[in-house]
Amino acid sequence: MEYVLETNNLEKRYGKFKAISNLNIHIEKGSIYGLIGKNGAGKTTLIRIICGLQRPSNGNYSIYGIKNTSNQIGNARKRMGAIIETPSICMDMTAEDNLKEQYKIIGMPSFEGVNEILKLVGLNNSRGKKIKKFSLGMKQRLGIAIALARKSRLSYLRRTHKWTRSRRNYRYKRAYIKAK
Repeated sequence: MEYVLETNNLEKRYGKFKAISNLNIHIEKGSIYGLIGKNGAGKTTLIRIICGLQRPSNGNYSIYGIKNTSNQIGNARKRMGAIIETPSICMDMTAEDNLKEQYKIIGMPSFEGVNEILKLVGLNNSRGKKIKKFSLGMKQRLGIAIALARKSRLSYLRRTHKWTRSRRNYRYKRAYIKAK
């Protein structure tokens, strides 16, 4: 069985407070996995650890079979997409230019697929519009486009219910799953 993410007795402490305590999860390739819990339950902390933004206090994890202690973990992280709060986007650029910048960051050899991804998330008609003029929903869709651009098998989109809740937005969920 191939796992995209595994944690083994993962723990994160802030002083005496344990945000994550002995977490063991195994997420199979191709599955959709939800993190559900109250505020302060450690959901975002887990994602921050996996993305390399924080270190675990104890335990370990692996992404695509590569342990967090390996010097290859950075390569594994390049294959995942994450939006923890707000997508990291340049407000003075267009959606297309932001997506092209993401392609450069992740080392994509060309901009092939940019137009298709923008069409999937419904931003193909906003080509010349700068992000600072986008609505919150449009910014969220750009974040989804950025996650899709990585062609990742492991993606984390915080509070996806905001974009999958309505029937109108169902196509974004289907597009996201289809890209896997």
